[in-house]
Amino acid sequence: MPRQRAYSREYLRLALGHEPSNAEIFRHFLALSESLVAKLRIGRGQPVPEFHIVPNGQEEAFVELARSERPALFGTFHVGYSDLTGCMIGQFGRRVRMVRQRVGNAYDLTLLQRIFGEYVEFVWINEGESLLFALKSVAEDGVSLALQCDREEHGSRHQHFDFMGARRRFPVTIYHLAHLFRMPVVFSFGFPGEAGHVDVLCSRPFEPTGESKKADLQAGYLHFQEVLHQLEVELKKRPYMWFNFLPMNSEDAHAS
Repeated sequence: MPRQRAYSREYLRLALGHEPSNAEIFRHFLALSESLVAKLRIGRGQPVPEFHIVPNGQEEAFVELARSERPALFGTFHVGYSDLTGCMIGQFGRRVRMVRQRVGNAYDLTLLQRIFGEYVEFVWINEGESLLFALKSVAEDGVSLALQCDREEHGSRHQHFDFMGARRRFPVTIYHLAHLFRMPVVFSFGFPGEAGHVDVLCSRPFEPTGESKKADLQAGYLHFQEVLHQLEVELKKRPYMWFNFLPMNSEDAHAS
């Protein structure tokens, strides 16, 4: 996996603040492997881990929204135990559809769908140009959506934000959907905690007004910048939990 190793090195150079060693790159891939094994074990019948929502001043609003019957947009990233975090939302008793791109190694997600099928199902979207149309049809069903918002193929709209020392490109389809359907947006990401628990960190909910698309998107992008800052702080503590083995995608790189 020469390309993925190169992307790991690029990311770790930023997260660690120095040129990563081969051992540090190995630890990065090891952390990814451990997260996959955790999902496979659950899929084969091991108990689902307990989820601990880390107090940060936003947890009450997150739990209140998760327990409500109001459809919402739950954003996350390829970070830590993000798929298990999506399943945690289903444990609040709400139906959640997790948007993913189908790839050849999606067996771990198939196992999770089998376990949490009553509340959680996957929406496989493999054509980027039809993504927004497909998401609209899902949102119209009145269920909540869980979207990963760190890869370009997971969105048809993109903007640049400050992240890891540069302006970097992220999909923002989630905020277009929020305006269109008057659905709140909240982000969460999970990390392995003590005694097999999953520590969940959440953002403040974003509430679109629905009155002005421009105003909603501007406010939404400010919200996303807050989320990225929160994520960056956590990744500096847990640098091996970033599982987006792709280029860091800076604004300068696109300009060149």
